[in-house]
Amino acid sequence: MLPYATAATALRDAQSVIITTHIGPDGDGIGTGLALLLALERLGKDVRFLVPSKVAPLYGFLPQFSRLQVVDDLALAKVQARADVVISCDAGDKERLGAVWSVDRGVMINLDHHATNTRFGDINLVDVDGESSGVVASFLLKELGATIDHDIATCLYTTIIFDTGRFMHSNTTPRCLRWTADLMDVGIDASEINRRLTYTKSPKDLACTAIALQRLVVDEQEPRIAGITLDEAAITAAGDPDDWGDLVELPRSLLGNQVAYALREKKQKDGTWVVRASMRSNPPYKIGAVAQSFGGGGHQQAAGATIPGRMPEIAPLVLTRLREALAQQG
Repeated sequence: MLPYATAATALRDAQSVIITTHIGPDGDGIGTGLALLLALERLGKDVRFLVPSKVAPLYGFLPQFSRLQVVDDLALAKVQARADVVISCDAGDKERLGAVWSVDRGVMINLDHHATNTRFGDINLVDVDGESSGVVASFLLKELGATIDHDIATCLYTTIIFDTGRFMHSNTTPRCLRWTADLMDVGIDASEINRRLTYTKSPKDLACTAIALQRLVVDEQEPRIAGITLDEAAITAAGDPDDWGDLVELPRSLLGNQVAYALREKKQKDGTWVVRASMRSNPPYKIGAVAQSFGGGGHQQAAGATIPGRMPEIAPLVLTRLREALAQQG
C-alpha cells in the first residue's frame, strides 16, 4: 500500500515546503507541482516551487506559473532557505533533480508514476498505475482533505493531457477518463487548455521543427524505426527552442513507424557534452529498457536518457540498441 497517509502527515506537520520537478520540466511535472502549491498554500504552508532548468513559456497560462524559480547550479541551491519538506514531482531519480537535490531540507517526498523510479525519497509515493504524476498528486490531495477547485483542476488536467498524449497513448484507461471527467465537472475550459498546449509555438520552435524535418530519416536496416538527430550546429542554426517536447512525435507520425527517436546534442556548463535522447514506440513494442541501458528511464512506450558524449558516437549506439530491441520483440 502506498504511504499517502504518511506523506499527508509530513505535510501537515511542515511549515515550509519546496516543490520541484525534473530537468527539462514538462506538462506533468509543472502541472502536478502547481496543483500541490495551490493546495498547500490554502492549508497555510509556506511554499516555493524550484525548478532545475528553464521552463517553456508554453505553460505560462497555468495559475501561479510566475512563482517558478530556476535553480540550475549548486551555488543557487546552497543559498535557498531550508524547507521542512521537499516534494519531487515526476522525477525518476535524484539526478533528474539537478542542483535542487542539494537544497537544505528535512523530509523528501518522491511523488511519481514511472516504473523505473529509483525510490530515492524518504517517503516514496510511486504509483506505477498512475496515468500521470498529477493523478498520484490528486490522491495525496484527497488524503489532505484539499478541495479541487478550478485552478487546481486546470493544473491537473494539464498533466493528463501531456502524459496521455491528448488521450492517444496506451495509458488512456477508463479510470483516467473518469478522473478527467471529474476535473471537467469543476468547470475548467478543457478546449482552451488543449489549444494552449497544442498550438503555442515560438518562431524558434517552428524553425527547429523545420530543420528536424529536413534531418528526419527512416532506418535502412529496419524501416519501422525513424528518427531525428540534431547536433550543436543544427541547433545553433535554428536557435535553441523554448520547448523540445513534441520533436520525437515527427518521426512517430510516419506511416508504418513503430519506434521513433529524437537526439539532440548539448554542451554543458562544465564543458562536457551530452546527447539527450527521447524515444517512443507503439504497443506492443517497448523501448523503456533501451532508455534504461543508457542510464535513463520512463515508461515502456515513452522514455528518454541523457547520454554523455558527442553525436557521432552516441547516435549509432542508440540506433543499434533500438534495432536489437525491435528484433527481440518480433
